[in-house]
Amino acid sequence: MKPIKITYIILAITLSSCAEDWLDIKQDKSDVVPQTLDDMQALLDNSEVMTRNVTPNLSLIASDNPSLMDGQWETLPYEEEKNAYIWEEVLDADNYSHQWAILYQGIFVTNLVLEGLDKIEPSEKEIARWQHIRGQALFHRSWRFFLIAQLFCAPYDAETATSQLGIPLRLESDINLVAKRSSLQKTYEQILADAIEASELLDENTIIKTRPDKAAAYGLLAKINLQMNQYEAAGNHANTALTMHQELLDYASLDSLADNPFELFNEEVIWHLTMYVFNNAFYTVDENLYESYKPGDLRKATYFRELEGGRHQFKGSYGGSDGPFSGLAVDELYLILAECEARQGNETKSRALLNELLVTRWKENEYVPVSTDVELLPLIQEERRKSLLYRGIRWMDLRRYNREPEIAVTLERQVNDQTFQLEPNSNKYVFPIPQEAIDRSGIEQNPR
Repeated sequence: MKPIKITYIILAITLSSCAEDWLDIKQDKSDVVPQTLDDMQALLDNSEVMTRNVTPNLSLIASDNPSLMDGQWETLPYEEEKNAYIWEEVLDADNYSHQWAILYQGIFVTNLVLEGLDKIEPSEKEIARWQHIRGQALFHRSWRFFLIAQLFCAPYDAETATSQLGIPLRLESDINLVAKRSSLQKTYEQILADAIEASELLDENTIIKTRPDKAAAYGLLAKINLQMNQYEAAGNHANTALTMHQELLDYASLDSLADNPFELFNEEVIWHLTMYVFNNAFYTVDENLYESYKPGDLRKATYFRELEGGRHQFKGSYGGSDGPFSGLAVDELYLILAECEARQGNETKSRALLNELLVTRWKENEYVPVSTDVELLPLIQEERRKSLLYRGIRWMDLRRYNREPEIAVTLERQVNDQTFQLEPNSNKYVFPIPQEAIDRSGIEQNPR
């Protein structure tokens, strides 16, 4: 009966196409709690819920990387995409609600697994596997809480975090319990606590890249601390992750003309995750971004295809044919560590990291190393945009840059002869919580 039970759980979660369907699952508790380590690993390995189509695409659409040609805005298939593109109120459409729900579906799974583990007394032979499964569940929960906070909460500021609204921290699988919004400080404390424990429990290596390992956990901690302006901690965690996984792709060895130049699970990928369904066919890349790649930079041909009319479309996902990559890769860790070293005054180390990364992105003998007269932080900010595009990272960067007036960016778009702007620190950097979630729980809406 146990395999039947776990199959039923997976099907119930997978087939739930919106928040309402998922929240209406009311099986007997004894029928849904996983009872063996195999059950729990099977839940976490369910890619349809845990690793595929997870990262909300709103973070990509609202950033300054994608662009629409004249007349294309009207052809976008979903109202929430249209409104996210011009930073207007996002309508409470099914696909919008689902981008909130899919994250909490994964959290439901992790809580189910954690509760199941609490009921098992592992034998000496099983303890290492028990710990690894617990680490995976905590990693997934931390990553999802982190993603929700990047869309539906204000950017972290230590001076105001205790008074700012955070997210509902669902720490139990009982979907009938109403979770209110915590403070932003409590939200980040929980995100960090889960990631820290995951880093202690996870194996150093996993057999497949959809399962997180220690390097993934330390990489997640680096991402979290970077958003919190804790540069020493972020740098330390990125460095630890790189001691475990530091392989860089040589872009000269890639077929830049291929539709998918990057193989699925390529050697630079630490942990694999993809973005919620994003129809790249509607979008071109911002032309200023495209033109910023200099001659000899292999990323220009590897990341983009040219369209009729001279515009360009992104094709360089590390997800290969599996969809837009939004997981964790070595290049991001190099850039996190380079930024943290620069911010702490360690310019020699920062410069060396940049050179080590960028030389693998250029044609042989054409890369000019970063010289001592180059201002490092602006260069790192530029390289983060050029290396990590279409992963959902740019939106996070824009939010944290807004806290520094000298690098804050005003975004602007033209649609149907009308100009739309997103000013630094605008309330529109925080998306509204889907009305369905508010109606069910009574939680507070974000100001607009």
